[in-house]
Amino acid sequence: MVNSATTGVSLGSLAAMALAATAGFAGSVAFAQVGLPNPAAVFCVEKGGQYQIENHATGARSVCRFPDGRVVDAWDFFRQNQGATKPNPPPGTKAERIWTGGTIITMDDGAMRAEAVAEAGGQILAVGAREEVMKTRGPNTEVIDLQGRTLVPGFVDAHGHMMMGGLQALSANLLAPPDGQVTDMASLQETLRSWAQANAASVAKVNLIIGFGYDPATLKEQRHPTREDLDAVSKDMPVVVVHQSGHLSAANSRALEAAGVTAASKDPAGGVIRRRAGSQEPDGVLEENASSAVLLKLLGNLGPEGLKTFAREGAKLWASFGYTTAEEGRASPVVTKVLQQAAADGGIPVDVMVYPDILIDRDFIKANQSKTYVNRIRVAGAKLSLDGSPQGFTAWRDRPYYKPVGSYPPGYSGYPATTSEQAFDAIRWASENGVQVLTHANGERASDLLLAAHQAAQARFPDAQQLRPVLIHGQFLREDQLENFRRLGVIPSFFPMHTFYWGDWHLDHTAGPVDGMNISPTGWAMKRNMLFTSHHDAPVAFPNSMRVLDATVTRRARGSGRIVGPEHRVDPITGLKALTLWSAYAHHEEAMKGSLEPGKLADFAILSADPTVVAPTAIANIKVVETVKEGQTIFRLDSASPTRVSAQAPTITAMFASMGDGQGDHGHGPGDSCPSEAMLKVAEVMAGSAGPR
Repeated sequence: MVNSATTGVSLGSLAAMALAATAGFAGSVAFAQVGLPNPAAVFCVEKGGQYQIENHATGARSVCRFPDGRVVDAWDFFRQNQGATKPNPPPGTKAERIWTGGTIITMDDGAMRAEAVAEAGGQILAVGAREEVMKTRGPNTEVIDLQGRTLVPGFVDAHGHMMMGGLQALSANLLAPPDGQVTDMASLQETLRSWAQANAASVAKVNLIIGFGYDPATLKEQRHPTREDLDAVSKDMPVVVVHQSGHLSAANSRALEAAGVTAASKDPAGGVIRRRAGSQEPDGVLEENASSAVLLKLLGNLGPEGLKTFAREGAKLWASFGYTTAEEGRASPVVTKVLQQAAADGGIPVDVMVYPDILIDRDFIKANQSKTYVNRIRVAGAKLSLDGSPQGFTAWRDRPYYKPVGSYPPGYSGYPATTSEQAFDAIRWASENGVQVLTHANGERASDLLLAAHQAAQARFPDAQQLRPVLIHGQFLREDQLENFRRLGVIPSFFPMHTFYWGDWHLDHTAGPVDGMNISPTGWAMKRNMLFTSHHDAPVAFPNSMRVLDATVTRRARGSGRIVGPEHRVDPITGLKALTLWSAYAHHEEAMKGSLEPGKLADFAILSADPTVVAPTAIANIKVVETVKEGQTIFRLDSASPTRVSAQAPTITAMFASMGDGQGDHGHGPGDSCPSEAMLKVAEVMAGSAGPR
């Protein structure tokens, strides 16, 4: 029985609902208006129904009313037509666990707040008023007191690279504050020395000193470390440091020697060996594919067991930030198989969506793409990469970089990672074969190429929009391009963390004070009622969900504090949707994930505070205190030791050393943006496939 007025909702009026959901938000930030519907509402209207919110004595629910008089639960209707894989728990099922005693944010516009949520068999049994949910309590039900904390749906990784995130977790931390301590060349060198000293036995065993996460944009010197800088760490042992984007690296003289990189070496296709001024002698810095010369030699011999360790450590890292679903955003068949083996062996606590590179083996993708997880792994689609890193000046732009730092010719605008023919053929094949494709495109020219490829493919295969193709990054976009992506049904997955980590760099060097304000233009998407997602692209940055949310909401640069594009800021509920419900939708998983509703998986992130209530500047300080996957705790923050990743942890490097057992001598051979082709090649060699692709 409906006790109060039923509210009819059209797509054009959903803004009020989203804004009402943020009522009570404390803070003075002016947010762009939302107006973005949930997938059930969209589906209802697309099928000719009217989406409505009904207020019952037991709470609100969303329904879809049709002209013929039928009234169905909107989410049940949506799930039934999207191939949900699990039925709802049968009537009378008693809860195994009930969470209550804190704030519960559901991501369901019809009932955004709840007092309790019950789980049985890994699925949500009930959610809503405490009195109603407690009716599912049985004699063996565990009632969990949230103690005032906030429970939200488990985060669905919009885009990241979980296996290479394991490398991030297993190497010296060269990130700048607040994620690390490196601010200049001296602190970078000292971090490497301290890390090597703390793990001397393990470092000697693998004959390698490795660091991850340096960035010239945050170094006082505003440049890459050179071979001389790294020779100061060690002249006898290979030293390699990987740029935060994964697209570049720097090596000392011993590492260059091990990789056979000399003055006579020519630049590989799709890469650059930087040289000393007035000479052909390498200066130690390697771009894109040139990085593989060092990385392949020094990491490749760690073998499949090393790659499995990367996968397990990456999965743990993702779980520690509240992610219950991770993405391996660029893989190959052999790397995918090793990941599947690691999952079969145990130790992968989260679901992992794998997107193999579409330019490697399409038959493998077509044969293995599935909506079903096996041991928490599924091949979800394909990945295509069209250009490089914006902060590293390798994104392919339609205009010159503003003030690039380095030796670049006048008018330099980056370069493509693939040919136009490859791009058109890849998108055509995916559209023809029903394969979802995620495409890395940072620069305007790369997006122009992607738009043209989708336009051509959809002219032949009009249903390709239903595959939900995704634009990954889209850092340098024109507004007309976003409108065309909307028209073609391409979902943008933005990288707002750039506004925090590289906001000043973009304003001062890559894009300039005008264009730089439109990095990751979420405001343009909201103007068009476009669903979008927000990602971290780890290991480019830590998979820190609260840092992603903070950047999406505030867009505050960490150095100057400048707001990078005020009109692109969003409210916290919208930011949370971009991490949960909308990301689930972008991966065809919204029927079982992304919101707290009966029948969906009991995937939760429990936060130390409510991000919709704290001041915007405090969001980044919120901690994920527990992560729950299908009703089971897979991460709990140790209050006595809240730091997740330590550059000095001997146990981490010991694991790194153990990967090399029996794998041979590493040092005596003849070596944003998404982790690059070079990083994928490293993973392939570790997996046991060193052949050409």
